[in-house]
Amino acid sequence: MNYETLLTRFFQKEVITKYSLDAIEKACEYFWHPEKAFSVIHIGGTNGKWSVSRMTFQILKDAGKKVGIFTGPHLVDICERFETESWQMTRDEFMYYAEIIFAYPGKLSYFEKCTLMAFLFFRDQKSEYAVIEVWVWGRLDATNVVKPIITTITSIGYDHMELLGNTLEAIAHEKWGIIKPHIPIILAEGNAVLENRAHTQQSPVILASRRDIPTNLLGAHQRANASIAYEIGTFLGIPEEKIRTSLLRVVHHGRLEYIRKNLLIDGAHNIDGLQALRGYLGWEQWKNIHYFVALKAGKSIDLLTETFPGVHTWGVIACDSSMIIPENTLIAEFRWQGYEAEIFTPDTIRESAEKNPDTLHVVFGSLYVLGVFLSPSV
Repeated sequence: MNYETLLTRFFQKEVITKYSLDAIEKACEYFWHPEKAFSVIHIGGTNGKWSVSRMTFQILKDAGKKVGIFTGPHLVDICERFETESWQMTRDEFMYYAEIIFAYPGKLSYFEKCTLMAFLFFRDQKSEYAVIEVWVWGRLDATNVVKPIITTITSIGYDHMELLGNTLEAIAHEKWGIIKPHIPIILAEGNAVLENRAHTQQSPVILASRRDIPTNLLGAHQRANASIAYEIGTFLGIPEEKIRTSLLRVVHHGRLEYIRKNLLIDGAHNIDGLQALRGYLGWEQWKNIHYFVALKAGKSIDLLTETFPGVHTWGVIACDSSMIIPENTLIAEFRWQGYEAEIFTPDTIRESAEKNPDTLHVVFGSLYVLGVFLSPSV
């Protein structure tokens, strides 16, 4: 079986009618509990968890620790999700672990297969630490089988409401599921719901002070994320000087990333992320900005138009993904609401950036489209 054929099988979606941890717990038991082979830093939240995960990984890597990181979603290749201090998982390694998981007699969802693969990979690499990012849930997330040494919930915001609920309190109730008894929890700011849950679990709460900690990642919101990563590093005994140095060396694609001088890509896809993007652009000195968007299925352009009320012309990105609203549908919705809209491919966006060097081209709205811009084949 070649890599592409194996991926098709691995990506196969199972219809899940009831979410629980039963399947992943049984799989971990079958494989002699690989999730217990390393110390886990468990990172959840609506926004910021990906950035904090990358920052924490960089801190531990620079400190000379054997550390793995498991994140999602990937931008170009699924192997991006699995990385150690020495290398990113290779395709041959992915195929090796996928075949092991296929041989498992139980039934696992795509998310559970990825989670189990990360555990097996890090155990085999003899990782001392693993930075594990929560996927969507919290309470019912496949990663929640771990017993971490420290946990963080970066933020609570509106996203994935079809799974988590329509109020911040309901979302917080799902996110708090990663808070474990007696395990310290780091919060970016006070949150009564999360703090009360921590109290019932006798889990010490650490509020990340807004420190003046520079990072190489763009955007004011990354200072808050850096403060959380700083607290994690301090908890793990990493000297302050090393933490600060590491936070200037973070590798994190798809978050306010310039892939050329006037072409910026960003994974902003919910209200908090879009507001952070708008705030960043407010500091930029571009007189002309063109906006190019894709949206995940189920979302409305109101998310965009209400966050960027001064924008009346939109570029809609043609993207061959079942996760994305078809470009013709999105164009029709923009035009029905009185906006000007035109379809662009990633190639025509790049061409426009080359022809118009005095105009900033911003690509955002969904993580699923960013990989096309980062792929060397484009």
